[in-house]
This record gives sequence, structure tokens and C-alpha cells, in this order.
Amino acid sequence: MCALPSTGPRLGAMANRLPRNDNFFKQGRGGPADSEAKVKRAFQRCAENGVLNLSEQNLSGDLPPSVCGFQEAAWSENWWEQCPVTKLDISHNALERIPPEIGRLVECASIVAMSNKMTHLPDEVFTGLP
Repeated sequence: MCALPSTGPRLGAMANRLPRNDNFFKQGRGGPADSEAKVKRAFQRCAENGVLNLSEQNLSGDLPPSVCGFQEAAWSENWWEQCPVTKLDISHNALERIPPEIGRLVECASIVAMSNKMTHLPDEVFTGLP
């Protein structure tokens, strides 16, 4: 039977001897590399379920071209099993424009874009609506 360390002063002494995990403390601080990694994970999840959730990713300016070209890229291990984008959530960013190429996401039935800096939407957003 293995004895567990007791709580109290001994545990505090053990914690002082462990090296600090700087990667843990850097999580969530943002920056280009962090945002890029989050977007990549969002693309991979979308390939599995069709929902591209890019909300609260600190995106600014134009919507990244990779979003409009999602269908042409292989984001899942088996590209033939990749789901098309059916919902796009780009809310709570600082986006100013959605490019006309958004029309390439032909199976996207829902775009959520609240809390951005956009003043108008391209006509391609409305293509295919009844």
C-alpha cells in the first residue's frame, strides 16, 4: 500500500521543489501564435461537426481567407469524411469586413457575426436564401 503525503507543511515544501511550468502560466495570454493555434483547432473541430466557431478569437480587419477556403483544405485526417461548414460564428471579434469569397461556403445556413466592427455585409452572404 502506498502512503500519500500528508497535507500541511510537508506538502508546501514539496511544491517549492517542483519546477515551475511556464507553459501553464502562458496559456490564454493571447498573441498571434496563440490565436493561430485556436483557429487551427476550430478548423479541425469544424471538419468533424460542420460548426466553425471563431467567436472571441481577437480577429480584426478582414475575415481570414482560410475561412472562405475551408472547403478546399483537408482539415480532417480522412478528407473525404470532412463536414462542410453549416454554421459560422465569428461573433465578439473586431472584424471590419467579410470578403465576397464567403459565398464559397455554399452549405453554410447560419452566420453569427454580432459584436464586430462591420458596417455592411457582402451580397454573397445572402446568396441562396429563399
